[in-house]
Amino acid sequence: MDAVPTWPHPIGQFDISDGYLVIGGVRLDRLAARAGQTPFYAYDRALISQRIADLRRVLPKSLHLHYAVKANPMPAAIDHIAPLVDGLDVASGGEMLAALNAGMAPSRISFAGPGKSDKELEQSVAAGITVNLESASELKRLERIGKRFDLRPRVAVRVNPDFALKASGMHMGGGAQQFGIDAARVPAVLNRIGALGFDFQGFHIFAG
Repeated sequence: MDAVPTWPHPIGQFDISDGYLVIGGVRLDRLAARAGQTPFYAYDRALISQRIADLRRVLPKSLHLHYAVKANPMPAAIDHIAPLVDGLDVASGGEMLAALNAGMAPSRISFAGPGKSDKELEQSVAAGITVNLESASELKRLERIGKRFDLRPRVAVRVNPDFALKASGMHMGGGAQQFGIDAARVPAVLNRIGALGFDFQGFHIFAG
């Protein structure tokens, strides 16, 4: 097995020139002048690529790596990351458009979140991305949209498990939650998905 990469201190990963950080081969004062204002965000594309390569090296080869766009929705960052990962996960209509504009295949984009609007669901069905269903009411809305556009919505079911990991700092499972469909109700939802002829992709489960 390859050696686990060492993760340097965030500042230590950049060179220093005359007291200034050097990011992407450009000194920070010059980057500030180029940006035209401060504060601003600066990213090193080569370093991002290296981080993803390091992560792939220590993960099983069969595992698919998806990037959560909400972590950093800057279009330039998404454009760079998209070809390096296996898919993109989005949580809003704006993030969805950014993912599509980055050239990611719709079949490799998934949309999660309990507060999807009708417009966002319409975008999802029209684009052909996977909607992670969070509730039975969301399923009903997708049924109406699919009929209106004569399309088979592509869906996965987000399950709210009937357990929670005690060591987890966040709790998105175990008991009543806004995230996902209670495990006991999932069979009925699956039956309805089958009856509607939706393009079923699988399950979304966050055990924490």
